[in-house]
Amino acid sequence: MKLWPILFLLFAVSFANAQSTIYQEFETDSAAEPRGGMPYMATFLQANLRKPLAAEAKGIGGRVIVNGIVEPDGTISNVKIINSFRPDCDREAARVFSLFNAWKPAYKGGKPVRQQVNIPITFKPNPPFMYENGARISYFDSEDKLLTDSTKARYKQIMPIDSAGIPTGDIVLYKAKGNAWKEERRIPLVQKPNSIPGASGKTGYLIGYQNGIIQWDGLLISVDDKGALLRQAYFQNGRRSGTELNYHPNGAVSEKIEEYEEKYVATAWYSNGQVQQIRAIAKPKPTESLTPDHVLSFWDSTGHQLVKDGNGRAIYRRDTRSYADTTKRTTYIEQGSYVNGFKQGVWQGRYADGSYSYEEEYDKGISRSGKALSAEGNVLYYTVVEKQPEFKGGMQALGQFLSSTLHYPPDAQRAKVQGRVFISFVIDTDGSVVDAQVLKGIGFGTDQEALRVVKATSGKWNPGMQRGQAVRVKYNLPINFTLN
Repeated sequence: MKLWPILFLLFAVSFANAQSTIYQEFETDSAAEPRGGMPYMATFLQANLRKPLAAEAKGIGGRVIVNGIVEPDGTISNVKIINSFRPDCDREAARVFSLFNAWKPAYKGGKPVRQQVNIPITFKPNPPFMYENGARISYFDSEDKLLTDSTKARYKQIMPIDSAGIPTGDIVLYKAKGNAWKEERRIPLVQKPNSIPGASGKTGYLIGYQNGIIQWDGLLISVDDKGALLRQAYFQNGRRSGTELNYHPNGAVSEKIEEYEEKYVATAWYSNGQVQQIRAIAKPKPTESLTPDHVLSFWDSTGHQLVKDGNGRAIYRRDTRSYADTTKRTTYIEQGSYVNGFKQGVWQGRYADGSYSYEEEYDKGISRSGKALSAEGNVLYYTVVEKQPEFKGGMQALGQFLSSTLHYPPDAQRAKVQGRVFISFVIDTDGSVVDAQVLKGIGFGTDQEALRVVKATSGKWNPGMQRGQAVRVKYNLPINFTLN
């Protein structure tokens, strides 16, 4: 009878040894590989890679080879460097590789086993720049052309940034005066609360620079209340330009949006690095209606491709606030079919806690009808899913109202003050104007007059609509003061 515990112990030890055995690729029946294939993993790694500032300033490039163990559950463990480039880049390569946990495990004897993998991560060279005392220093000629030789410079720009590349202070532009530099202009660093949550669902602060008409210009960073990245994007005169990155709470990129001549291409990932979706977004044109997004591919969280070449059925899941109680979280689920890249037929959405649901009919990506149901049993019918607020009579009527209502303040006339006052306000669910405030003014009574005129539009708006329900929408409006 005493033999049973011994046999059990031997079996347990044998089982543990089998589980801890680490195989090389050639020792397995089928080797570990990234779900979706190596190109999708490489895209994920490059999207997440943040070149250390010291290496970026020098402009150097190189390659790090990282090693890890693909576990039977498809995660990566024991990440280490086996071919070093430089310590800061080594640490970044290990961080990024640790984020990818979407592997098909190796198999041996019909069972998933642990396997060692080696992956190269490349840091691409870039134009070098000067970085001293926590600031990036750039030199320009009289035509604002970037120079590498400071002795020929007409202007010098100092931009304070930390080791992660996040702005930390005002941009200061200096002009050469003999053998000295004199401050010419200063662009203040703006930090303001962000009312729009990122992919993580958290809100925090926007950090960036605004031009003279309060439009974002250059790099714009969004962080949560703890300083974690939510989003980073580049703007030019208030319009998004170049590449935008959004982040999961674990620090992995949730979506990368790249700009092309006629469109944007967005690649999205699950938090474990598994590719989720690739879609094309048409650039808006002033004279044309907005084209629906064109979905090319979609994968579920286990790596199964459900939409290929724009055809198939997708099921989306994401964490969101409950419709009934915004202090609680629930899962939002939406599903339907794509045909040639566009929504087609019936699409359904629901909150897992039962607080909200809807059903919509689509034709070539255009909503034809919809019905929404709240937990209280309220039913709303609609055609357009989302509609922006609109001044009754349209933009022409708004322009006429402003010009007929606006009075030029005497103080501003005497001082010959001209310019634009920027007003921020909210169009409430009944079309009234609330929370109006001056974002940027020019003084001499013009700020108060612009505020008065905007408040006078209260009740003259058709509110914004979302699935048949009126919603509050924030609006910015410039009021022009021009002397004849």
